[in-house]
Amino acid sequence: MRIPILGLATALAVGLAIPIWPAWASPPSDTSLTTLIAQALATNPRLKAAEARAAAAQGDVMQAGVLPNPQVSLQTENLAGSGPYRGTRAMETTIGLNQLVELGGKRGSRQAVATAAGNRARLDADIVRLDLVRDVRVAHAALLAATARRAIVEEQRGLAAETARAVAARVRSGHDSAIQEDRAATDLRQAEIGAARAVRDETAARRSLELLVGCPVPPLDPAALSDLGAALPVAAGGNTPDVARWRAEVGRTRAAIAVERARAVPDVTVGAGVRRFNDGRDTALVLGVTIPIPAFDTNRGGIHRAYQESTEAEMELDRATRDQDTALAIARDRVAVARTEAETLAGQVVPGAEQAAAATREGYRQGKFPYLDVLDAQRTLLATRLTLVAAYQDYHQSRADLDRLTGAEEAQP
Repeated sequence: MRIPILGLATALAVGLAIPIWPAWASPPSDTSLTTLIAQALATNPRLKAAEARAAAAQGDVMQAGVLPNPQVSLQTENLAGSGPYRGTRAMETTIGLNQLVELGGKRGSRQAVATAAGNRARLDADIVRLDLVRDVRVAHAALLAATARRAIVEEQRGLAAETARAVAARVRSGHDSAIQEDRAATDLRQAEIGAARAVRDETAARRSLELLVGCPVPPLDPAALSDLGAALPVAAGGNTPDVARWRAEVGRTRAAIAVERARAVPDVTVGAGVRRFNDGRDTALVLGVTIPIPAFDTNRGGIHRAYQESTEAEMELDRATRDQDTALAIARDRVAVARTEAETLAGQVVPGAEQAAAATREGYRQGKFPYLDVLDAQRTLLATRLTLVAAYQDYHQSRADLDRLTGAEEAQP
């Protein structure tokens, strides 16, 4: 039963690893984290969409400063009447040019709103960029951890196989009972199942990273997982990307108040033209001014809405600032705790478990320890190694979250 189960699991894992990428999406020659992040930034559609929105906002900035178009008018009077106005003899034709003159600072207010909205769109794109960098780093750490776990459980499977052979030899020599051989065989089957599961987990982690990067990812060196990098940076200030985004929104809403107040000021339309009289073939200059009377519409509703939206943005800014301070404190604590845990496990716990497991196996061969002690030592060693891998992964994920909060563009190892 052992071979079919392992063979089926391996076949499933190989099937999951079938490439889904087109021929042009070739894997990068350099598998460093920096290269993978650069690849993701160059191909990710979510980031490209955010950058397109930021570029589109610049069109609003360009359009906000454009003056209203002039209007050409053609007017005919005294046409097809009765008596002396019959036909076109008394017809008067006026050709004029009208121009809307915006008052109250409407143009400048529109430009301020468009500029603030453009800044917000650019910050939104920066936030998407930081989210993508964080996601790649987390997926990269997850793949390294899955690769490390696979190597550990495969080594554990080898140890279980070696122990099973040793137990079988002692049973044949009469030093152990047959039940110990059954326990060793059961432990070996569990190790084989765990190894097959680790292969599937590694395949799934690789696929997650490939979806972010946009191309196949070659095998990674799990030793990179143990590189904790430099110590924590100095605590960042309060103007982190998410807070800066709301600062830009506050600026936009305040500029929108000026726009709504300017709309309450009526615009003036001035015009000039030439009038031609058919009966005497004479011409005359015509001037005109149109001034709306703000008797009913003073844009009170628009002004009220703009003030309330500005208040909402200010409250969101206050909330974002508080949330950011709390999130930064929690993230820094998580990074510090994860780093301490990983260093302690790597420097003390895992080496001790390795020595204890090796000594127990050797003592069992010499008949000094029962098999249960060997089994317990192997399971303890497996648990401590897997705990170390989890601690490394937690550190890298916590560091990625912290750098995302502080707006760090460079990937910290």
